[in-house]
Amino acid sequence: MFFLNKFSEKMKWKLLVGVATVLVILGLLFFTEQGRKYAITLGSLTRSLTSNVGNFIGSFVKVSGKEFSLELNLNKEAIHGQSFSFSNAGFEVWGKILSLKIDGKTWETSEKIKIELIGSGEISVGNDGKLKLKADANLLKFDSWKTSDVKVELEIMPENFLMNNAKADLINMTSASGNATKKIEEIELKVDFERANLKVENFFGTIEVKEKLRLVGTATSLEINGKKI
Repeated sequence: MFFLNKFSEKMKWKLLVGVATVLVILGLLFFTEQGRKYAITLGSLTRSLTSNVGNFIGSFVKVSGKEFSLELNLNKEAIHGQSFSFSNAGFEVWGKILSLKIDGKTWETSEKIKIELIGSGEISVGNDGKLKLKADANLLKFDSWKTSDVKVELEIMPENFLMNNAKADLINMTSASGNATKKIEEIELKVDFERANLKVENFFGTIEVKEKLRLVGTATSLEINGKKI
């Protein structure tokens, strides 16, 4: 019992000495010139460290959303409902013309024909598969006939088409089947899916439609059924 009392007494003294030491240090920090300088330096160091950590996290987020190579091989119907633009590039399509205007003048034809142009414009593909094109063509060809520097408005039921320098801020497909290959530097990931909701952000590249739909280029985001890949 005497030993326990002596031990308790020693612990009390150690506690008092510890509290006193802390008070002395606080006093030196806040009530002396040198202490205040040290406190300011310590605060600056803390803020600097916090700032650097924030910058690191920001950099990591930027890296995780950087551009990557992308290839999509999908069912042909997946392109229905999508829109793309192109600039100073080639576009060609083969199919049955539904309507055609060149420099505002309507041309009557219902034949299946191959159309080629070089220029800038945009296309949209309806849910019924019809393709609408509006473009400024530096060169326009209908089979063997050709002209230059014209404005073209076209609606066609395409059997196939090819588009270079295709650009889309957002591709949003609701029933895509096939596979996606994403590549960043030496890391490559391939995913197969059926009737998936597919979202691609900031796509730029080539689009080819034949028996299947193929997109090859770059993007900044790929999402399948709500999950980022």
